[in-house]
Amino acid sequence: MADDDNKDVNEEETGGKSSKKLIIIVAIVVILAVGLAVGATLFFLKGDSSASDAAEVPVEEVKKPAIYFDIKPPFVVTFDVEGRQRYMQVFVSAQSRDQASLDALELHMPLIRNKLIMLFSSQDFQGLQTAEGKASLRLASLNLINEILEKEASGSSIEQVLFTNFVMQ
Repeated sequence: MADDDNKDVNEEETGGKSSKKLIIIVAIVVILAVGLAVGATLFFLKGDSSASDAAEVPVEEVKKPAIYFDIKPPFVVTFDVEGRQRYMQVFVSAQSRDQASLDALELHMPLIRNKLIMLFSSQDFQGLQTAEGKASLRLASLNLINEILEKEASGSSIEQVLFTNFVMQ
């Protein structure tokens, strides 16, 4: 009977040892599996971030807001049309996205006003009554101002010349 009790104790001890070994082996396998999963995830995410960084390099340039400068006083030009005196009054504004260009415009205003008056007075009165004639005068004014600014203010330029009021009679 004593032998039967020793057998039961020995079986319990060996059974307990094998179940402890099984738990340890399972725990090690689980830890290794989690470690491999984390390592693989980091490896693939690292590869994706470098590819997305390369794709994000070309950044679209943000446009600055437009700044306007009113050229005052308005321009008044006389025309002689078929022996009659005709007048044109033009309110002009300049648009730029660079304050330095508008500062240069203001600095060279006497030269710009002189050239614009000469340009306006050399126009054909009948041609200015059409939309195409006004658009052409606007473009010629822009080119004239940018030419002066490029020469006098080392490369400054404006984006548009705007006629805010245009009266002919």
